[in-house]
Amino acid sequence: MRLSTLINGESLRAVSPRRAIIGASSALLFGLALVGLRPSDPNDAGYIDVGMAITLVSLVILIGGIHFYGRLGPQEPDERGYAD
Repeated sequence: MRLSTLINGESLRAVSPRRAIIGASSALLFGLALVGLRPSDPNDAGYIDVGMAITLVSLVILIGGIHFYGRLGPQEPDERGYAD
């Protein structure tokens, strides 16, 4: 299954929150990976600071994407009247 099919397979209203959820979750994993790095020198914590900022911003975007995705309501019925 392709990612573009998951994003574009729903109604047009769901495309933006879906992209926000996918992008923010990827950035969240990357930020957590940066936070998990242990610096060899105690004064060299630059990657950890960048990771904390990425994690915080992506977490806020992820929460917003989940909120807006949940506020879309029930899925619109197709031409036969069925909502998948």
